[in-house]
Amino acid sequence: MLSDHELMSVQAATERITSPVTVHAAEGSSGDAFGTNLVNTARQICGVSMNRVILEFAADAPMPDKSSLTLSKPGSGKIHYFAAPDDRELAPFLDALTWLGGSEPPASAALEELKNLANPVDLLVLIAPVCPHCPQAVRLALSFAVKQPLITLRIVDAIQFGEIAEEYKVKSTPTTIVNGARTLVGTLSESDLLRSILESDNESALTETLDSMIKSGRAEDAGRLICQKKAAPAILPIYLAKEFSTRMGALVAMEEALEIDPNSLDAIVDDLISLLSQDDVALRGDTAELLGKIGNKAAEPALRQAAQDDDPDVRDAAMEALEALGSREDEI
Repeated sequence: MLSDHELMSVQAATERITSPVTVHAAEGSSGDAFGTNLVNTARQICGVSMNRVILEFAADAPMPDKSSLTLSKPGSGKIHYFAAPDDRELAPFLDALTWLGGSEPPASAALEELKNLANPVDLLVLIAPVCPHCPQAVRLALSFAVKQPLITLRIVDAIQFGEIAEEYKVKSTPTTIVNGARTLVGTLSESDLLRSILESDNESALTETLDSMIKSGRAEDAGRLICQKKAAPAILPIYLAKEFSTRMGALVAMEEALEIDPNSLDAIVDDLISLLSQDDVALRGDTAELLGKIGNKAAEPALRQAAQDDDPDVRDAAMEALEALGSREDEI
């Protein structure tokens, strides 16, 4: 519940609203104390706004069984709050209401360039009530969503909804996730967030996204992204990294991709074949094993040569890969 001092701030902010703003509340499961507090906070805000903010109850929840508040207007993206707009988070919530109600976020080159966005973007900002830097991250994301109708923004309390934080391997707040993939930790500049959004579909950005996912412990998710985006070439620079943990993460991602789609890595078979002649012994062995899992017959001549490698581990990996190729041929 909002204090008297906070309600005075609400009253002052909502006086700047020139066009009524509707807040759609979705109530979660019965007995949900968080949801009750969320709705009561929304009622308080509406109550002191002189009908400038209107509360309605939504028939469909953005996420089933999770209480939320949704803000939107024509020309803006949808903003879903799975976090209480109180204490530190009250000010950015009031900013969003005033922006939707007739004001504008401060003009900037980044917001102007945001108009070039061509495809829908999902932004997820995970916050914590005690986090001093979270309001800044929320305010930035809100300004983008208000100005760009292709953006859907979810603001989630990572403590209240720990399962969502766990899904994205969030270790600190604020954390911003772009399109369910690229992870941005901490406070961001407008240019940082804009670049992540605008570049989310090109190959170099996909490499950064996959790297971010792998380093944040989401290698399996990276594998799924490889399949979704047909992004096998984007994983190669990560696989070639000198850090053992990064390369292993790339291998896990590629193996996950093969589980989903056995042909997902065919586009990089020739690139992998060329790695069998690299000086890095571990890379040669890992690549031979990977080619066996891919099962593309084009790799057979190179694997036969690798079976004569000076290193016994590489020889063993190549022989096992050749056996895997033979087994797959027998299945066909």
